[in-house]
Amino acid sequence: MNLFTVIYSVYGLLVFSSLFIFFSIPLLLGIWFKGLKRMAYWAHHKIARIFFAFIFIPLKVRYEDGVDLKKQYIIISNHFSYIDIPALAALNIPFKFIGKMQVNEIPVLGYIFKNLHIMVDRDSKDSRRQTYIDSFQSIDEGYSIGIFPEGGIKTEKVPRLAPFKNGAFAMALEKQVPILPVSLIGAYKIMKGSFFISWSPCEIICHKPIPTDGYTKNDIEKFKDKCFKILQKELDNSYKE
Repeated sequence: MNLFTVIYSVYGLLVFSSLFIFFSIPLLLGIWFKGLKRMAYWAHHKIARIFFAFIFIPLKVRYEDGVDLKKQYIIISNHFSYIDIPALAALNIPFKFIGKMQVNEIPVLGYIFKNLHIMVDRDSKDSRRQTYIDSFQSIDEGYSIGIFPEGGIKTEKVPRLAPFKNGAFAMALEKQVPILPVSLIGAYKIMKGSFFISWSPCEIICHKPIPTDGYTKNDIEKFKDKCFKILQKELDNSYKE
């Protein structure tokens, strides 16, 4: 690791921390006052966009035909790097992440995340059940849901996706909400397996939404496989080591 990477990474941490402090008021107000909650999701979108701009990383968002930012989706994406979280947050869609319970251990950030998003302990059956309840309630309130269907950073070799878990697709079929597949291209090159960052362009591709029409709960494997192939095809075509 060279000196530039260390300096750049420290600079990135300072930028993120500064933005987090600057936007802490709308974030906290959104937690404490229900009527201001959407302002908090606007704030985390702004944090993500400004963060990439301030660390000089070109961030391009491309929407395929059929994507309507005013509609609700179950948003799924590849997950190869920790930088995927702010990259997905850069989408101008009010959505709640489903994230691991370990985020709670991070001071302040953990408090904000657990009050704005949905936490899950994948080793706990009760926690997984509660995640469905919270997700369904959030959908009923008008929010989209964001989830990494691989269940974490599980790839054996980028850009190969790990097998998808059923949760996102069961949720979509139960609530009849379309899946929005999102390819994160180049994000892995920014943060490769650690919290140190490197400069690399990043592209976010929102593919044509996949409706649940014609699918039932018995078709979950077929539905999941269709979504998997869309993301894997884009990753295979776009990713270059």
